[in-house]
Amino acid sequence: MELKIRARKIDEAIGIIDRLIELEPQESEWPLLKAHMHVYNDQVDLARNVFEEILQRDPLRVEAYHGLAMTAFESKLPLNDLLKRIEAAMEQCKKQNRNSEVRDFKLLIAQIKVMEGDLDAALKAYQDLVKEEPRDFRPYLCQGIIYTLLKKKDEAEKQFNKFRRLVPKNHPYKEYFEDNMSATKFFSQKVEREGAAARS
Repeated sequence: MELKIRARKIDEAIGIIDRLIELEPQESEWPLLKAHMHVYNDQVDLARNVFEEILQRDPLRVEAYHGLAMTAFESKLPLNDLLKRIEAAMEQCKKQNRNSEVRDFKLLIAQIKVMEGDLDAALKAYQDLVKEEPRDFRPYLCQGIIYTLLKKKDEAEKQFNKFRRLVPKNHPYKEYFEDNMSATKFFSQKVEREGAAARS
């Protein structure tokens, strides 16, 4: 019952977003929000279609590629073709000197490496991003999460401390990041306890 209620509310929200898209067709955030609502509603194919529509209008939109990566991962689809598209978009951004987008694409590529289970390649990518711009807090957070998954607690804590020092106090995602750090630590401890119980 609760799922039906939740689904109905999301469907209503998507209807409202559709109306906003009609009223403000130039507003690029509405389709992105609609796609994310489809993801939240477990309508991965619909979400993928909206992300693709966004890329038809704006072929260098990092957030749409991120959405496609998440939907591919949710659907257990291979990420190779998408990775090639992302790399091509990143090259276009380099040619246009859109450095902020280039950096966001590099972060996305590293995230895809994590999704593929290639934690060493992901760590290397995040370390390279730190060398390029040591004041960006995002790679420290991501490295902390990876080190937590690798059960390297001391190194993880170092990265989380760097993240905490650099993330602005009023950053809109600070609480989200803090929650994710706590959840990752909890998950890692839970896996460790379950592994110890299985061995005894």
